Amino acid sequence: MSGKPVVALIAWLLVMPLTAAANSTNPSPVQLLLHGLDYIAVDYKNAVVNGEVKNPDEYTEQKEFAAQLDNYLMRLPASPENTTLAKRIAAVQHAIEGRRSGDFVAQLCQETSRLLIRTFNVDVAPAVAPSLDNGRRLYQKNCTGCHGPDGYGDGPRAHLLSPPPANFHDAQRQSQRSLYSLYTTLSLGVEGTAMPSFSQLDRKQRWDLAFYVSQFYASDTMRRRGAAIWQNSHSSNVIGDLAQLAMMTPQQVEVQAGADGQALLAYLRAHPEQVAPDASDVIAKSQNQLRASLGAYRQGYVEEAYDLAASAYLEGFELAEAHLRTVAPKLRVRIERAMADYRNAVRSGSSVQDLAKRNSELQSMLADAGEAIQRSGDSQWVTLFSSMLILLREGLEAILVVAAIGAFLAKADRLHHINYVHIGWSSALVMGAITWFLAQSFITISGAQREFTEGIAALVAAVMLLYVGFWLHRQSTAQHWQRFLSAKIGAQINKGAVWGLVLVTFVAVYREVLESVLFYQTFWLQSSAAGRPYIISGFVAAATILALASWGIFRFSIRLPLRPFFLANMVLLVFLSLVYTGKGIVALQETGHLRADTINFPQIDLLGIYPTVETIGAQLVILLLVLGWLSRARIRNRSHAA
Repeated sequence: MSGKPVVALIAWLLVMPLTAAANSTNPSPVQLLLHGLDYIAVDYKNAVVNGEVKNPDEYTEQKEFAAQLDNYLMRLPASPENTTLAKRIAAVQHAIEGRRSGDFVAQLCQETSRLLIRTFNVDVAPAVAPSLDNGRRLYQKNCTGCHGPDGYGDGPRAHLLSPPPANFHDAQRQSQRSLYSLYTTLSLGVEGTAMPSFSQLDRKQRWDLAFYVSQFYASDTMRRRGAAIWQNSHSSNVIGDLAQLAMMTPQQVEVQAGADGQALLAYLRAHPEQVAPDASDVIAKSQNQLRASLGAYRQGYVEEAYDLAASAYLEGFELAEAHLRTVAPKLRVRIERAMADYRNAVRSGSSVQDLAKRNSELQSMLADAGEAIQRSGDSQWVTLFSSMLILLREGLEAILVVAAIGAFLAKADRLHHINYVHIGWSSALVMGAITWFLAQSFITISGAQREFTEGIAALVAAVMLLYVGFWLHRQSTAQHWQRFLSAKIGAQINKGAVWGLVLVTFVAVYREVLESVLFYQTFWLQSSAAGRPYIISGFVAAATILALASWGIFRFSIRLPLRPFFLANMVLLVFLSLVYTGKGIVALQETGHLRADTINFPQIDLLGIYPTVETIGAQLVILLLVLGWLSRARIRNRSHAA
């Protein structure tokens, strides 16, 4: 293997999942209804003033939009509220035909939207605080051509467009726009205009962009005033969470709290973290995503429901697993299996009633998990042991790989090449730190993208370790070993083999680093200031244990006679190949790239054993391949001996 393929593979492993766009899906009728109602609520006022049509073209367009609502209504999932919704939409249409005032029509639209949101549990807010820095980058890349760098609708292409792009500084129009309204416009686009759908962006990116666009409406002076109001009173009775922040328009908040309310809204739109869930409360995040998943499923939006269910695990519960392994191991396994079954139920088209029941059971189990974590929060020993377990679990396989390769180099009298092994694992640590920094500062790496990277890396490592294991078995006789040494006497190991060592160690370690960094970051946020020294102590203790284990394996291996050395190393590498195969497949199952058929079978994370047909089936195939290869090798050796 040459150095160039190694570099190419590493680049593919890193870049491909980070740049993969979310799968676009067709909008649900509920989303289309909400989008249409919002458009009418905002734009109808430009068409009719004091009962007179001021803009005939706009008025005709509003009537067309209102008529289109019937088509969306007919496609709604069955619900007892559908009759009431039909009456509300008919009232909107009659009001437009009767040229009622803009405020009256807007109120009807908003009441109908609230009923839709309640009926179908529509997810109207981001799961975590959006990033305005990421929103700014997305705006500069996607929006300045039409809307201009400062949002005035004066971009280089603006003069070619009819109707012209929106001016985000237009006080009358923007005072009626909520963040959710901006989000749906980004998600669906606006028919009959140059505004496209940005469904190629994932949910978080669209929320980031919506929050950034909302900044143009308010001034820095207004935001500073809002900051002072928030610091003095927190005013949570006006805006207490992300859902309220996302649904509130400047006009609505002015009615409730006057100019102070508008200033507060401007400040919180710029600092959504003030009303976002605690970043450490991953259990609450998981519960919120599951509720949103059920709401999307009720709307008939199956793919979005699946994505939200996967996010509930990957962005939420998975980050609490390290702690739960210590304080509630049986509950952890129950929740993990229940979440997998829930995702399968979504994918297989289960009934809404069945999914609602599963969702309710999961909510209860997650609440129990949150309580278990909270009860253990002040236990110093639990914190210490949990911290140790994270690194020991994630680092053991990588340490075994590095130690086995080091022992082989020593046995081959090529210990001076151990520097290449050090290059492999140390570059994996550096790349892991860089990946984490990029994820925090410049790009958004979702749990699914991270898990996909880990899954591919694990499967690549499994194939490579299996190959090395077979090679070691071939050298296990003195005759083969002497031929190998004779070929290398007076020469260095070729460059391809050297860079192969780098690749094996890099892949094995990088996969573990990605997950370890994320787990420790979450664990750190979940812990109190008093508990954090115990996290550090646990990390140091685990690192010491792994270093001693690596040294012990290395020393013990090179002292073995030739044949036991090769056989022991082969068994170790085949075992690790089985472990990585199980972990790689389950990671791809969690992201939805592979089917997951659960069975009644023990789950042993440390051994890469998971209760699905696909993981166990793949491991059995590898075992059969190994046994077949060994049988063939034995027959061949006997024929040579004869």
